[in-house]
Amino acid sequence: MPYRDVAALIDDADARDEQAARDSENLAMLVDRIDFLNTFDYVSGTTDPDDPEVKKERMERKRRGLRPPPLPLLPPVALRDPEVTAALVERYRADHKPYELTKRTEQADQPPPGQRLAKVLEMYRDRG
Repeated sequence: MPYRDVAALIDDADARDEQAARDSENLAMLVDRIDFLNTFDYVSGTTDPDDPEVKKERMERKRRGLRPPPLPLLPPVALRDPEVTAALVERYRADHKPYELTKRTEQADQPPPGQRLAKVLEMYRDRG
């Protein structure tokens, strides 16, 4: 191989590495989307819309005004460099946070407000 061909390959090495990195990320993004679609199909096919827990969660989301995100949030599942994966997971969690239906742990042990008042009134009635 003539030296000019070798020099051209060396000069072109950075561009080929950058192209390989882009191709690798594009493939990883396709894996993320296929995983999302498979999971969505499975959950859609196995979730009973008439299940009391499903209805309860939907009503709670409606009561709190939680709407789904305008575009699907895709969790990064493909194998990537650890630094890239960590950054993508952090971004996914931050993007997903406003749409989570979190439990209110501080109020979990307390009965609803109407029942609390009834208990207080019972305590006063029992004293008299």
